[in-house]
Amino acid sequence: MAVVFAGSLTGLCLIGCAGGVPEADIVTGVRAGDVAAVRALLARDPALVQTRVYPQAYERRDQRRAFEAREGRSPWEGRLLIHEAAARVESPRPLLDLLADAGADLTVRLNGRTLLHLAARDGNLEVASWLLERGVPVNGLNDCADCAEAGWAPLHDAQAFRDDEMSERLLAAGATADPRARDGRTPLHVAAVSGKLGGAFVLCRHGADPTRTDAAGHTPFDLAGDPGVTRDPSRVRVEDLPLLVKWLQPDGGCAAVAAKARAAGRPVPDEEARTVFARTVGTLAGS
Repeated sequence: MAVVFAGSLTGLCLIGCAGGVPEADIVTGVRAGDVAAVRALLARDPALVQTRVYPQAYERRDQRRAFEAREGRSPWEGRLLIHEAAARVESPRPLLDLLADAGADLTVRLNGRTLLHLAARDGNLEVASWLLERGVPVNGLNDCADCAEAGWAPLHDAQAFRDDEMSERLLAAGATADPRARDGRTPLHVAAVSGKLGGAFVLCRHGADPTRTDAAGHTPFDLAGDPGVTRDPSRVRVEDLPLLVKWLQPDGGCAAVAAKARAAGRPVPDEEARTVFARTVGTLAGS
């Protein structure tokens, strides 16, 4: 398979390009959402479904270098055409269906993450739902050799963005509420570190245990109230942090709701959980 330095959506020719390069054309087609063009290329050469994608000129070099310095590898290492299709926000299903039906491997990993990990982290509900419908395991673990996310399930990643919606979707598909990563942290620990009140509420409603400790002996409550934790201000509602601490406190609302869910073997209804939240914490956003 040729090494592809795929062009932008304008279809500009590649370095060394003479009369078009099929691998570059199909990458451009996927990025443009051109289902007809991608279908035509696959009809001519089915092997193009395995096209590898490499860094683009417009990718910020400083971001790539920072990632490489932190992770010890390129962020593009192992990136395939299916990753490009799954990264689309608008109308990804037609392209995903086309690639999957053409033989794209839905078990591929990128730096240890499955396609479902990536969709969960990006808050891409449509892609996550598509992957689950295609039978991608909801409890697959990140198998990176040495990274902070080693052993994470997609439910851990779900706390990054659209935490309540994505957590709800994964749990409805059978995700385990308390998977433990290599460092002992559960998704509830990640929600606490990330300052995600919505995600924590959903996890507790599904029985996530707030008394579990990570490898360092910290509970989600400990992490939620730790002033030394750095959180992304663009993804955290500052006003939610004190509510999150109250929700996760020992013998608090989360503990009561989660215990009831585990005893019943099913999630506590949303309205009932919100009543407990209001009584023990305050008003939950969106209620």
